[in-house]
Amino acid sequence: MDTQSFKNPLDKNLSGYIRTGVWASLVSACMLIGIGLFWVIHPLSAEASFSIVADSDAAIRFAKITAIFKAVGDVVPPIFVLLAIGFHQFRLAGLFHVVTLVLVILVDMITWATYVPQVQPLDVLQHIPFAIPIIIAAYCFLKPIAKNS
Repeated sequence: MDTQSFKNPLDKNLSGYIRTGVWASLVSACMLIGIGLFWVIHPLSAEASFSIVADSDAAIRFAKITAIFKAVGDVVPPIFVLLAIGFHQFRLAGLFHVVTLVLVILVDMITWATYVPQVQPLDVLQHIPFAIPIIIAAYCFLKPIAKNS
């Protein structure tokens, strides 16, 4: 019986595209987990971003709850990607990257553009550095690789 176990995602036998995708995945995971930690450590930054006046204890609690949901939404996708990579399921990791790009980055850009008062283009474009390693990893994992016969 063959058991599934974690394998070395940077094994020399893997193609260069896969190893590039793994490194891009690690970078994007660090970035997304870092921003998730930021929301947990500084939950009241939601008030400043969205001009919420902390005029009551309820507004502060609401900002903290929002920050927790935002942090979970930022941290969970890279965990799934890292698990898929650990089991050498690179195509699945690429699909997780595409879903992360749409459901985390794109939705966040739309949210900022829609709800932040006096939004500037830079406020929306600040999400692009998060998208770049995700796009690279998704491309590397989903690119068809010619199999040697």
